[in-house]
Amino acid sequence: MSYTGKWKNFLNESKLRVFDFDDTLAKTDAKVGITTPDGKTSYMTADEFSQHKLNDRNRYDFSEFNKVINPREIHQVTNILRNAISAAGEREIIILTARDPDAQEAVEEWLDSIGIDSSKINFVGLANPAAAAKANWIENKIIDGATDVLFLDDSGKNIAAVKELKKKYEKKIPNLKIDARSVKYGETLEEFNIRELEGK
Repeated sequence: MSYTGKWKNFLNESKLRVFDFDDTLAKTDAKVGITTPDGKTSYMTADEFSQHKLNDRNRYDFSEFNKVINPREIHQVTNILRNAISAAGEREIIILTARDPDAQEAVEEWLDSIGIDSSKINFVGLANPAAAAKANWIENKIIDGATDVLFLDDSGKNIAAVKELKKKYEKKIPNLKIDARSVKYGETLEEFNIRELEGK
């Protein structure tokens, strides 16, 4: 079945709200260990690693990201998450992260601790830091019928990859809306209207 034909099976708008975790919903002290071929190991924060170019010759240790270490809530984005949960109508809410699936329990415990009901959110741990991984996951949701997508992430590479989906499908799927926004800890989203993002 063509993408357009598949879309026609969905009579109602299908809303998908996708949130990155690290440096989007929370700032934590977890770091990636990087061991180069000469045996030297260095460490990067999630923000630093988002700018790092992967090298097959390096060994990467993401084990700290199975925990939520010293989390600081990024209120500008968690407020949007809260609004998505409480908004009228149906929408699928996802935390889509490069973290391993093993991080799910720790992330959900943190959400519950700040008053966000984790049972209303689906956790997807890709265990893959490549920008294409998130774009591919969202693309599959579009093929399955999502027509209104909001994606918030601090990584410009991830945002760019998802924006490419809009170009790819705008002629194939009528009325497809993809709003992919780069958010930076403590410096953006203040000017965004939360209700506008959620379509009231």
